[in-house]
Amino acid sequence: MLNFLDKPPKGTDSFLWTDFAELHALIHPDQCFSRGDLVGIENRCNDVGQRFDSEKRWREMSDFSGIRQKEFNMESYPFKISDDKDTIYLDLDTNNPAQKFYIGLLIASSMRYIKSKRQGEIARIFEQICFTLFSCLMPFGSEIRATWANGGPEAPYRGTLYQKMVEIAKDIRCTANFKQRDFKDNDRGDGGIDLISWHCMSDSREGMPIAFAQCGCSKDDWRFKQLEASWAKHLRHLPVMHPWATYYFLPLDLRESDGDWAYKSDIGQAIIVDRLRLLRLASQYKLLDQLPAMPFIDEVKAFRYS
Repeated sequence: MLNFLDKPPKGTDSFLWTDFAELHALIHPDQCFSRGDLVGIENRCNDVGQRFDSEKRWREMSDFSGIRQKEFNMESYPFKISDDKDTIYLDLDTNNPAQKFYIGLLIASSMRYIKSKRQGEIARIFEQICFTLFSCLMPFGSEIRATWANGGPEAPYRGTLYQKMVEIAKDIRCTANFKQRDFKDNDRGDGGIDLISWHCMSDSREGMPIAFAQCGCSKDDWRFKQLEASWAKHLRHLPVMHPWATYYFLPLDLRESDGDWAYKSDIGQAIIVDRLRLLRLASQYKLLDQLPAMPFIDEVKAFRYS
């Protein structure tokens, strides 16, 4: 299921390097990842011209792991740091749903290490998790729909993208401002919209609370995908009375060491729901035992890397 495990993250982002260490601790025979392990990867990377400073990276990784211990707290964070800060090790309580959820989000954030034929499976499960949490964030009485390309019980929209958009326009009570020729004939995708919510407001008039959402696991694509479901892209085609709220769900822990957003200048008019928010919201709404199963967790845990 996993490959390219000696390929370190590009750049210097502490949240990505710490994920790298945690993933290796998860699958190492000793269930840990040490400063020495990182030096070994550094040496192998140097042999093929991919250089990085293991000492600097390790200091930042161990510090960021300590920050995660405090932010996610001991109940949700399944890793610990040795007293000498030389080792990050797995301390997973398999009976703790919050820690298992953290592991699932960590794996979903590590797509570059997942074999391509399995990535779609993990992405779909993440979308289903987002559907559950998105539903809780919407006002009581809201209608919630998914628009996933491959359907499913949560996704009633069928057919081509044009046909789906016609049905969406009806649901959100607007006159569709597009024609069939505006879409590719065989496009059966989602048009950049994964989730939709609206509240009927107890009548049939225009002007309802509406929200669109997109979900994604890529460490880079969020920069543009966050606005795929936004009114800036779709309002001309779906002319409702007011712009809708736009959400973007991702499993990354998108934070700087001080707790603020990483890459804040890249965040547009979207509500970002990252790993920390996903875990806290799942706990707040008491969903940890109700979220879709993530069978890939046990498969990854059974993988051994040394």
